[in-house]
Amino acid sequence: MIEVAPGPAPLDAAVRVPGSKYEANRFLIAAALTDGTTRLSGLPEGEDIRAAISAVDALGGSVAGHGDCIEVRGIAAGAGPERSFDPGNPKQVSVGESGTLLRFLTAAAATVPGPITITGSGRIRERPVAGLVAALGTLGADIETTGGFAPLTVRSDRLAGGTVGVPASESSQFASGLLLAAPRAASAVSVELQGDPVSASYLDLTVSVMARCGVKVERPGPGRFRVAAGARYRPGDHRISRDWTAASYFFAAAALAPGRVTVDGLDPASPQGERGFAELLGRMGCEVVEEASEDGVRVTVTGASRLRGISVDMRSIPDAAPTLAAIAPFAEGTTRIHGIGHLRYKESDRIAALADGLGRLGARANAADDGLAIEPPARGASLRAATLDSHGDHRIAMAMALTGLRLPGVRVRTPRVVAKSFPGFWRALAELGVRVSGEETG
Repeated sequence: MIEVAPGPAPLDAAVRVPGSKYEANRFLIAAALTDGTTRLSGLPEGEDIRAAISAVDALGGSVAGHGDCIEVRGIAAGAGPERSFDPGNPKQVSVGESGTLLRFLTAAAATVPGPITITGSGRIRERPVAGLVAALGTLGADIETTGGFAPLTVRSDRLAGGTVGVPASESSQFASGLLLAAPRAASAVSVELQGDPVSASYLDLTVSVMARCGVKVERPGPGRFRVAAGARYRPGDHRISRDWTAASYFFAAAALAPGRVTVDGLDPASPQGERGFAELLGRMGCEVVEEASEDGVRVTVTGASRLRGISVDMRSIPDAAPTLAAIAPFAEGTTRIHGIGHLRYKESDRIAALADGLGRLGARANAADDGLAIEPPARGASLRAATLDSHGDHRIAMAMALTGLRLPGVRVRTPRVVAKSFPGFWRALAELGVRVSGEETG
């Protein structure tokens, strides 16, 4: 169990955050499907990244190197990996708890020879995948699921190409997976989104990574994407951009302390949706300054003694929703977060998990199908430190821990879950000057 409390001095610090795991996952899949060797630097740590490296091996590629710099040797274009396989004995690979990797690997596996069975842990068997499997089936893939969920086995070795619709209201990862696999299809692939897309910024990120790897994704109209026949990934050298989602925790720390935190080395042109989180803090009353630096931009957030509630649709920046929810009880008035119904199907039901944690702190949190309305305690009551359950979810653990900057003595159970995406989170929080005590394994 970890306990968080303000440090002995006002918060005034600078920090650099790790690379984006979302960008890294996309680069690793693209590199695996490339004929040649791709060099990646700035690779973040975490369980999801280790699972993605295992996925490269399952597809027939290989990874050399260690730390944040690796080389990915991709499979031979067209011919597939030169490895033996038994059609009756599929290769097994676990994606851990990564829903992103589940979708990406399922699509990529449909383009290489040899059956692959994809498993996982935690709530991975509850993560929706049927919409993607149906779309891949339309393109010629042979995939057997477990009642529409993982574990699943992919037995095809080539996508025929064509036009396919994919549900967009459950996850943008369905469309991203199809696009990442499209360069290995026999003909052009057109993807049409069905319904209002969630996490649309992550689709932009997929298109951006593919472009950097040599594949242009055409966008002939709203919700429509096309990868031309003959498109191929090119090997190259790429640096992973720093993670705006990780930066959001430190911006939130400045808002809650209140204090001042600077995050340097961020990419101002990044499609990562969470780069808009600092703007939300500005709406709540914080001061936000962005200025050019040697390797990107430097963003400084200075907290305010009085925060105000806001209403915001976070469907394009969903990973920052728990962080905003953690700030909301300390603001005047009601904060309404909507457009995040798909967060019920992450590592936890994040809407329910947030309502539970905020309620334990004494806040009023009313959960709806697609979001939350959060208010300070009723008149005569006050917020209080409490022991909070991470619900096995890295985003819940990191976001709710920040409330200890206003409520000394907040404790978080099973804090090790942050290893999924940000293993160094507790250390980085302590380096800001925050008091962090206890055991990460407790």
